[in-house]
Amino acid sequence: MASNNLINWYDTADSYGTGSLSGRSESLLGQFDSETAKKPKKPVYFCTKLAPFPWRIGKQSMIDTFSQSRKRLGRPIDMLQLHWPPSLGWQESNYLDAFTEIIASKEAKQLGMSNFGPKGLRRIDSELRKRGVTFHSNQVQFSLLSRQPLFNGFAETCAELQIQPIAYSPLALGLLTDKYTINNLPKGPRAILFREFLPVMSPLLNTLREIAKNRKKTVSQVALNWNLKKGFLVLVGIRSIDQAKENAGAAGWSLSDAEELALDAAADKVSKSLLQNPNQSD
Repeated sequence: MASNNLINWYDTADSYGTGSLSGRSESLLGQFDSETAKKPKKPVYFCTKLAPFPWRIGKQSMIDTFSQSRKRLGRPIDMLQLHWPPSLGWQESNYLDAFTEIIASKEAKQLGMSNFGPKGLRRIDSELRKRGVTFHSNQVQFSLLSRQPLFNGFAETCAELQIQPIAYSPLALGLLTDKYTINNLPKGPRAILFREFLPVMSPLLNTLREIAKNRKKTVSQVALNWNLKKGFLVLVGIRSIDQAKENAGAAGWSLSDAEELALDAAADKVSKSLLQNPNQSD
């Protein structure tokens, strides 16, 4: 269903799945592609991220890691990304050398980054250009409850360097879906987060509901479209056909400038914001 509608790119990572399930997400995506190869569908694009684990030492280590991902996915990679900035820059130069070699082999078509802040983006852009290559995207945590990329120079840096920003967790772990209340919390650890945030989110949720009603959209669709209006692509987790259909409904239209400003103002009234991913750099 997804690959025949507005959803045509899939993001995964070699670290999605641990222990005996290491690389499981990539394997499942490759299996999906193989099983649907003969079925009519629009072109789909695979993006994966390689983790800079400290035991991955030297250029060849990352090339070997990529080869394993390439095998699991069963096809060249449309977008190869470094999952997060290596701590203290450990092996970063070697990883960039590896990515440069992979691009030259045409086993990956484009490079992207993930969790790099403005300073990191400028550093990586400079280092890759010395190697004769460029990168095209960067993933960060971004939503109406996590707007730091709008205020720390990230968005401006992306525009200057012509890097496409991509938002992960654009629905703030489900807080922006309007599917939960204090008396109907999600199961598991998220319940603690929801119990903390829902009481202070009324101004934002009310504005989302009003716009959703006027637009004949869902609250989730409006929240996702806000990301698109800000120039971010969105990564949304999908566990069912219904979720895929709802998420697809966030595309193909755009909030008005007035609606965007109303949501910005409502978000300003929320006294809390989600903590940023600790792997995100400055």
